[in-house]
Amino acid sequence: MNLLREALPDLSWWRTARIPTEAVAGVAGALLVIPQAITFAYLAGVAPEYGLYCAVFVGLFASLFGHSPMVGGPNTAVSILIGMSVLPFAGRGSPLYVDYVLALSLMVGLVQLAIWLLRGAEIFRYFSPAAIVGVKAGVGVWLVTSAVEGAAGLSPMTTKFFYEKFYIALTAWSDFLNPYAMLVCGVTVAAGLLLKPLWPRTYIVVAVLIGGLIGGLIYGWLGPAQSQLELLGHVTLAVLPLHLPKLGPQQLLFLEQSFPQALAIAVLGLAQSLVIARDLKATVARGLDLHKEVFAQGIANAAAPFFSTFAGSGSFNRTSVNVEMGARTPLAGIVAAIAVVLIAFVLGPLLTWLPMAVIAGVMALVGIGMIKVMEIRPLLNRIDGPVLLITLFSVIFAGLETGILVAVVLSVIFFVANVSKVRFSVTDQAGEERIVVAGALFYASLDPLAKHLHGNPKGRTVLDLSRVPFCDATAQEMLARIHAERQQHGGRLEVARSG
Repeated sequence: MNLLREALPDLSWWRTARIPTEAVAGVAGALLVIPQAITFAYLAGVAPEYGLYCAVFVGLFASLFGHSPMVGGPNTAVSILIGMSVLPFAGRGSPLYVDYVLALSLMVGLVQLAIWLLRGAEIFRYFSPAAIVGVKAGVGVWLVTSAVEGAAGLSPMTTKFFYEKFYIALTAWSDFLNPYAMLVCGVTVAAGLLLKPLWPRTYIVVAVLIGGLIGGLIYGWLGPAQSQLELLGHVTLAVLPLHLPKLGPQQLLFLEQSFPQALAIAVLGLAQSLVIARDLKATVARGLDLHKEVFAQGIANAAAPFFSTFAGSGSFNRTSVNVEMGARTPLAGIVAAIAVVLIAFVLGPLLTWLPMAVIAGVMALVGIGMIKVMEIRPLLNRIDGPVLLITLFSVIFAGLETGILVAVVLSVIFFVANVSKVRFSVTDQAGEERIVVAGALFYASLDPLAKHLHGNPKGRTVLDLSRVPFCDATAQEMLARIHAERQQHGGRLEVARSG
């Protein structure tokens, strides 16, 4: 029954929804996601409309099947990983490339549904927040460096290390850099950074308008031949873009070879979504069911290819804007999905003339926004600081997939290391030693306590285990041996379960 309850839409939130507030938050979210959706489609290597469809259908299904104000849709890291996974198998933007993107997205959704059936939400409780911050910051660095291509007016560059793009741009700028594209991108980024403190919710939208205006003036004044500004082009939108994903021999062979990438995308997407969900559960959505959110993300991504789009995830920045504007239910996400369709149809003719350099500027702004110094600095002074730094440098220098694997492994190691630490305080009461133990007693955490107890075989000790949640067979055997040792030497060991 629990599985059925989690799988069916739960519309009980309708009774508590503040419709005007949720509607305004949804429209604001739609305005915010449109430039990001186009940018993320570029990162995934597909046409802009695929990103808009992702904002509509992945966001709609995630909200319908979920039970929180979390907003789903196109996601930076997921889009990058999709593009990186498919590019070795097909030419970017080709029909076969699109088939592979949709097939990969279907597999991502199915993997996430399998994780839901296996109750995998419990696993993500151990995913270190420091590792998540490291992944986000690393993706931010990749986004900023990827924006160099659009800012310089270059074709997408495939390089092993991120700094090679800067090297190419700096050493060969006089030969092929486009100063007008760099100007338009620079204006977009500068406008966004200057406006962010004033309008933290809508600064990207305003930056796009300013950058698009400057780009349009340059394009109209100098013409396409002299300015050489690449435009976004016609965005073809359908109200209901139904599509049956191709799963022929080529696609099945691709899925077989790219299963590790699909698993990495599924895990990363869920990790980000559940970090958001955990934060909402602690603040504005106390009754949030993490398993239901996993199902919502899985079914949204599994359905995405049937609506001509790619996999997505929960969005940190759009969910934050949603909550700040007073949204507390999935209604805002549903309104946002509908509003994206309406706004995109109205703005369609204008989007045709949007310079790609503006998209590069949005990419840089999103990347800069993901490198949150205020989040990073406190973590560096804590015990899990190394987790953040190792994850960050793994993403930057070894790639996103390797970085995610490193983040998972480090999170587990960090968790085990913390659980293995047992703290105990020793007091002396009239010649009798009293030890209060805090922490789980198991094979990996026994050494400090055992060393202390073995050090005084003739002593009298009361061992308070009232703060010990777990005591395995190895720990029980150790206590029995020490008890026998104390009896042989005239000492005593008494175990107390309550203070």
